[in-house]
Amino acid sequence: MASNVPKFASFRPKPKAAPEPSKEGQQREKVGRSSKEKASSRRTSPSPDKSTREQESNKNRPYFSDRRGDPDVLRYGTMNRYDIPPYRRFGHGFILGLPKNQKIDRAESTDRKIVVTPATRRRQERLLTDKRANKSSGRALRLVKTGQDDRNLDQDFVLFSTNIKRKRDDSENEDEEVEAEADYRGIDGPKSNEPVDPDTQYESDPEVVVDTEVIRENSQLARHTKETPEDVQGWLALVKHQEAMLKLERPSTQLTVSDKAHLADIRISTYEEALKRIGPDEKSQLKLYQGLLKEAERAWDGAKLARKWKDVLAKHPQSMDLWMLYLDFVQSRFTSFKYEECRAIFFKGVESLRATKTGISPEQSLHLLLRLTSMAHDAGYQEVGLAVWQALFEHHLLRAETGSDLKAFEEFWESEVPRIGEPEAKGWKHSSTDDAPPRGPPSLRDREAADAVFEDFRKREVEATSVLRYPGRTSDDVAEDDAFHTIFFSDVEPYLTFVTPETPATLIIEAFLCFCGLPPLPHRIPQQRTWWSDPFLQRHWHSTSSDIDDSMEFIKSIKRFSNYSAKSFQMTTELLFEQSFSLDGIRLDADFIRRLLKLLASDPVSEDIIGEYLLAFESKHFPSEAFKTAKRLLKARPSSLRLYNAYGLVESRLGNSAKADQVFSMALSMQQGDNVLSTPWSLELFNNWVWEALRRGEHEEALWRLVSPKGNLPSEEFRNSCPWAEPAHRTLSQITEHALLNHDYPTAIICTSLNSLLNYLTNGLSPALYPYAHLSDYFGSHRHLHTSPFEELRAQSLSAFLTHHAIHAPIVKPALIRTSLEPLIDVFPANTILLSLYAANEVRFAIDDRVRRVLDQSFLQPDERSIAGWAFAIHYETLKGEMAGSTSHSQQQRHANKKPRRDGKKSKWEMRIEEAEQRVKETFYAGLRNLPWCKEFVMFAFTDAGDVFGEEEKGSLYRVMQEKELRLYVELDV
Repeated sequence: MASNVPKFASFRPKPKAAPEPSKEGQQREKVGRSSKEKASSRRTSPSPDKSTREQESNKNRPYFSDRRGDPDVLRYGTMNRYDIPPYRRFGHGFILGLPKNQKIDRAESTDRKIVVTPATRRRQERLLTDKRANKSSGRALRLVKTGQDDRNLDQDFVLFSTNIKRKRDDSENEDEEVEAEADYRGIDGPKSNEPVDPDTQYESDPEVVVDTEVIRENSQLARHTKETPEDVQGWLALVKHQEAMLKLERPSTQLTVSDKAHLADIRISTYEEALKRIGPDEKSQLKLYQGLLKEAERAWDGAKLARKWKDVLAKHPQSMDLWMLYLDFVQSRFTSFKYEECRAIFFKGVESLRATKTGISPEQSLHLLLRLTSMAHDAGYQEVGLAVWQALFEHHLLRAETGSDLKAFEEFWESEVPRIGEPEAKGWKHSSTDDAPPRGPPSLRDREAADAVFEDFRKREVEATSVLRYPGRTSDDVAEDDAFHTIFFSDVEPYLTFVTPETPATLIIEAFLCFCGLPPLPHRIPQQRTWWSDPFLQRHWHSTSSDIDDSMEFIKSIKRFSNYSAKSFQMTTELLFEQSFSLDGIRLDADFIRRLLKLLASDPVSEDIIGEYLLAFESKHFPSEAFKTAKRLLKARPSSLRLYNAYGLVESRLGNSAKADQVFSMALSMQQGDNVLSTPWSLELFNNWVWEALRRGEHEEALWRLVSPKGNLPSEEFRNSCPWAEPAHRTLSQITEHALLNHDYPTAIICTSLNSLLNYLTNGLSPALYPYAHLSDYFGSHRHLHTSPFEELRAQSLSAFLTHHAIHAPIVKPALIRTSLEPLIDVFPANTILLSLYAANEVRFAIDDRVRRVLDQSFLQPDERSIAGWAFAIHYETLKGEMAGSTSHSQQQRHANKKPRRDGKKSKWEMRIEEAEQRVKETFYAGLRNLPWCKEFVMFAFTDAGDVFGEEEKGSLYRVMQEKELRLYVELDV
């Protein structure tokens, strides 16, 4: 076939003079010559031999004109696809015919395509280190569903040729159609706007859609602030949205330190623009200033921020929120913190708030007092911190009926008779000057010459901190030369003005419980969550052992996840009797707290809630004495159903279930009338009586108790003849509706729980959830109740019901607990009861770790002051263990991702030191920069981490404590 094609080389011209080149040939040669050659030809004389000159120029040029052509063009009308040779690869990827600044990309090239890349380009990022590695470059595809009325039924018909020998035209067409994949030897490339598979279509790019929505929302918010600049919520939404704008085209949601600083700068400029245009509304200005100063902590230096704080407080001296933020800043600023200066700022804040028209509420005043006394205790001045609360109790709660002015109280204090909490204390109004002062502390050890300097310092300082725990007197033989150990009236007098005479006694007691790190009273006040979630008031971390078998029962799994001290939930009487009442953080003796509570509970004007708390405390620390205390309290108040309920819970928690049943039923039978559940605290008694049978797994017994509110079980005749379930449902529903109308939400929650239990025991699980859903809808229809403490109580009640079902039901669907809890965790992300149940339910599904996802999405909010959620995340990672998918790195990541405004909780830093053995110094100094007032934390370098720090470093830390004016019992010359 090829032989029939004429070859141009066979035509030989006759030997004659060479013809003149055509004009077209001359033009091609002119184009091929460079400007440099043209200039050279003008300067040199022409060569006498024209043919010799052309031969030499052809050798030097990098290409020549092919005048023969390609025979395949005449045959096929195009180049032959099967006769194009592949490029030869040689010389480290360079291609013959291309300039040396281009070479083959060996990573992207295949046997069908060659990718050419610049030889001097920047090295590509490695796959694992590329920050955009997890972004897919391909577009999503979706299958195209054909219409039902498609009439082109023969489109999938394939005709097979019956001819054995095909014609040339058929072969050519088939070659063109069969060619499915283009390579570098082909001419026609694929269409970039069409997918390879004809049965698919491109989906819209989700990242482009998300980015577009983010940009559109930013434009809408910016336009809204321009149209309505007085709307502070619009400005706050715009500020919050800047983080989403900064994360555009970022594969990771975690911002680096520089990113956070850049984000803070953007937000600060937005806040400043808002303050210029917001108008004279003071509340709006306060919200903007709070946000501005929070962001300024990440972007400004300390001096600039301090100047800004002074300017803002001069404009708004009446704002409690601003003062609390300023105290956080002053107390946490390592470079400028000094104990006496910080203490003076606390008093200045109280004076400024009192001088305003609105004044300061008792809750706010006690919060400031809590912060001040806690700082004094943590800085080493533990005697004055405790003495202030003793003085408040004596002066405000146990004051004498006559002669109760400050002069009389000074005489009482200086007489050094036993004070509240101390042995033989009677209270100011019952005390006598003839009462003997309590015995002083034991003697301290002397310095041992054989010990090293800092080893001796450690021993004596730790001993003095433990022995000299309580306020000293002039009659003490120990530490008589210590000016801070003996507490005079002048030392506590300034603190007495923090509390006004109108302050409720239970509010003062609750503040003291918060100071000690004890559980709160089981009632709901607006400031309760604020106090217990303040990171500066959370003292200690109680770690738990993680060597628990995962095959344990469901209830043990829940206890494992809930067994840590940093808890957050709505306290109830039932939950109060399950607390540990740890005193490790405050280092007080349990006898001291017991004597204090006894003296307060014995006061005739005190409320029953104090006696209830005393019984709960004794059931943990003095279980053998709780029975006697309950008898004594009931003898003084025989009609108190609350104390009967507390006594029954004491017997129940101590394992005396039969005795608890007797107490509950006896108290219920004491009630007169038909509707006994309307009496205060009778409903709580009835609820605990029913649950006592449920905890033992006696469902039938619990059912008959549900229809016997008077405490007497029905007879067999009644059980077999009367429709007993319907009247009980009707009664509980009526009480619920009446409670909702009177805004008695705790009563409505208890009745809802009992109604659900009645449905559960008679009709099964699904009907049991209807009352909870109905109450949730009611709270959801009232905006002020949707996120209120009462809705959280309802969630906890539902959690208790689901826990009981998971323990006793033969078959449990994990999806039921999961779907029930996830919406509640979204609303209450720091509630550790909900989190513990959710984690226990998901522990069987370790591969799909939903707990981590829920924790990341729910409570890890930058503005969240409470550390309960963060503590649970760390606790969860610790318990999972390395074999279950959690490592020390994931635990450290939880610490690193923690984002509160001021990390003032020393227990979190203590835990980090215990876990990060290889990074003790780094972690210690990071904690020290956030805790300049905390002496106990600095002492880690001398006690638990003493082997890590050298003598020179310990000397520097000792000087730091002196510079910050922390209390030191042992003086060194370093």
